[in-house]
Order: sequence, then C-alpha cells, then structure tokens
Amino acid sequence: MEYLDVYDSNNRPLGFKKEKDAVHVDGDYHHTVHIWLLNEKDELLLQLRSHDKSSFPGFWDISAAGHVQSGETELQAAVRELHEELGVKVKESDLEFVTIVSYCGNQNNEFGYVYLLRCKYGINDYVFEDHEVEAVKYVHYLKLKKMIADKQKDLLVHNNEEELLFKYIEEN
Repeated sequence: MEYLDVYDSNNRPLGFKKEKDAVHVDGDYHHTVHIWLLNEKDELLLQLRSHDKSSFPGFWDISAAGHVQSGETELQAAVRELHEELGVKVKESDLEFVTIVSYCGNQNNEFGYVYLLRCKYGINDYVFEDHEVEAVKYVHYLKLKKMIADKQKDLLVHNNEEELLFKYIEEN
C-alpha cells in the first residue's frame, strides 16, 4: 500500500499521511514529480502511456512522473520514478529543478515538482518493466510547443508547465 504525505493549499505539510487512493478520493493536496529528459539536440522525451492505465491511456505525456511517497524527498521520488518507468539510473545531482506547478480539480490536488535531466540516451536505452509506458519518442521542444498550440488530441498538456519548461530550456 502506498502512502502520501498530505499538505494544505499553500503547500505546507499537515503532519500526517494517507493511503494514495484516499488522498485522491478526499481531494487532499500531495506532491508529485515530473521529470523531463532533454537530449543534446534539444529534443524532449515523451512517453506513451499504457493503454491499460486508468487515466489518459494511450496519450503522449511527460518523460516520467509519479507520486512522492510518504517520507520521501522530491528528488528521491524523481530518481525512483526514472528507474521504474524508463530503466534510467541517475543521481539526485543530475536533476535540475525547474519549478513547482499546482494542479487543482477533480479531487486531484497536487503540487508537481518539475525537473529536467539532460541526457545522451537513445530510444533503445529505455526499458519499460512496470507496464506503465508503451513507447517513447524524442520531439524537439519547439515542435512540442507547436503540438500544444495545435491542441494535438493524443497529447497530455499540463496547464502552463510546458511553457515554464520551454522558458527554462531557453534561458539555461
């Protein structure tokens, strides 16, 4: 059973944890991590969500993402999620903090900690063992920007997260 620490709407810890499903049913604020992989060609890795996923099956999404488990730091969760979803092993120091985004609604209230991993992995370097990811592809960040503007129907867009990421890439 997976437990998550609970936060208030200002991202302050409330000092207790709840089972993940209960957090979503009750609409409690919790932490997630979103990790974007960027290669040397300024291409971002997108993952195709498994068609067996309960939410947004068959959509292209963030390189890797997941919940921060109770007692775990955001960086620890990011390292764990990269390994679980893509078979990628990194150190916390390999990750660049980009921003925190807030998602509220439909009883899924979360603070998403967004990270960037600059990498040289090829498509065949990724391993999908947890059945959450069906495939991956690299897309130049400017092309992704256009895909978002064109409202590509099989692409998950996360509020203004991508715009903040594009700005970070361009400035760093």
